Amino acid sequence: VQACLNGSRTAEHGAAVPMSPKDLARSAADAVAAGATEIHVHPKCPCGHDSLSPRRLLYTLTLPTILPV
Repeated sequence: VQACLNGSRTAEHGAAVPMSPKDLARSAADAVAAGATEIHVHPKCPCGHDSLSPRRLLYTLTLPTILPV
């Protein structure tokens, strides 16, 4: 089961849509606890737009290993 945490949605779509790396990490942990075996995320820059910048990707993808959830 793949969990798609935020897709192209923005904060305007509601407070439940994870935008920050910390929110994505928490949502990913919740999804795995619920049975997800894959996580699909769209890293966002601080302004809320999708970002594939190496710095944003590194922070988003490594945060779960350093964040106590």
